[in-house]
Amino acid sequence: MDDLRKAINKSVMIYIAGCFCFVIVALISIYWGYYIIWNYGEHDFSMHMTVLSFGGCWLLWEMIKAFRFKTGLPESFLPVTNKDYPELFAIIEEITSALNLPPVDKVYLCPDVTAAVFIQPQLSNILLSPNRNLVIGMGFLTQLDDNEIRAILYHEFGHYVQSEMKSSLSVYTIGQFARSFLSIKELKKESTWQQQLKSQLLLFTYFTNWICNRINKDYAQLAKQMEYDADDVAVKYVGAPTLQRALLHAVCIRYNYKVVQWGLQQLGAQGIEVDNVYLALHLVENYSRPTRNLLSSEIIKRVERLGRLVPDISIQSTCNIRRQAMQRVQSSRKTVKLCSANQFALWLQKGFGIYTKQKQMKTSVTLMICLDSRKHKLPWFDATYKVLLDGKDIGTGNFIKGYTLKRKTSPGKHSISVYAPSGLISTPFELNVESDKIYKIDMDYKVFLLKGYYDVFVEKVTMI
Repeated sequence: MDDLRKAINKSVMIYIAGCFCFVIVALISIYWGYYIIWNYGEHDFSMHMTVLSFGGCWLLWEMIKAFRFKTGLPESFLPVTNKDYPELFAIIEEITSALNLPPVDKVYLCPDVTAAVFIQPQLSNILLSPNRNLVIGMGFLTQLDDNEIRAILYHEFGHYVQSEMKSSLSVYTIGQFARSFLSIKELKKESTWQQQLKSQLLLFTYFTNWICNRINKDYAQLAKQMEYDADDVAVKYVGAPTLQRALLHAVCIRYNYKVVQWGLQQLGAQGIEVDNVYLALHLVENYSRPTRNLLSSEIIKRVERLGRLVPDISIQSTCNIRRQAMQRVQSSRKTVKLCSANQFALWLQKGFGIYTKQKQMKTSVTLMICLDSRKHKLPWFDATYKVLLDGKDIGTGNFIKGYTLKRKTSPGKHSISVYAPSGLISTPFELNVESDKIYKIDMDYKVFLLKGYYDVFVEKVTMI
């Protein structure tokens, strides 16, 4: 843990130092361009240096815009006060006092099934203690009992008593800052002066890509341990059985919420709405019991790590928060065609088998996307790129070390391609796959030295 934390902090400092270096280079190029233009009569006019100077201006402008980033909250986040949910705020105050944490700045409700203590991303968060906010979904407030809510919140606040949380804040803040540069498009089809204009911005994008991949690799290992540590904090105050029950109930609620959303989509196509979605969710829980393979494997590991799961009928809890939340749920009155929660739950029970079958079909195909290590002599230095399945990032590939990416998907037609900001091309490869099959997809690449880019492509597909 200490080694990972040190590695992340080192990468953060390298990125900060690199940003300063790029700023200095940009300022030098701007000054040089200004000098050439101002003294045009004494020196030959250099279009090349002038374009580089404007490139420095462009880089500085993009960095200033990224530096001033401010992420707005979703419109679905509604602030609430102690007056609205006194029982919830009593639990929050109990937790912050027990963990010796400052009070949360604001508490928000959202319509989803989620719970998180979050910060507003700002670069000052790297150095200063940020204000913490809490968001909790109505899907949890209307389904969990008071002890389960207490356990979930102890876990969320438990992250902030860990020394590793400072590394997490730095990673999150840098990720928000770097997001502007990770979307820079490739330059292979642009003219020479356009490439020169973007050269500094492109180099900074490469640097950002490299440092983010380095940070994410270390942070992925750290994040799993942080979840375990936050669980240990919660266990200390609520006990292992209560946390296990809360984790399993929460993951079942998430699954059933997706079931309800699927049902709402079917009715929505006919112009029908349900009067109380959260009451419907509560009723669906009476017959929907997702099997182990449909639940999050990480949650299962966390539950098993806390010890043997033994039903404890002696555990009793109140449901005051649930009652308060249900009372504040506004029934839908947007359409003439209105379906009651009871009718919806009964209708959905009949179609539940269809949803389960569709859910299983979405993960019935296994794809193994592979590239052998050191397949060719070039490149001499390793480089990374994103591997895309149907246009979505599914992992990182590289030239020298090779890789094997395993993904579950649905039967039918899919497209595989790769992406990097520049120096790489890839023609999407389309393939048709069948359910309950495993496909090995071997990747390969060619280098075009004169044109200065690599072509990454699918070499062959084998059904195992």
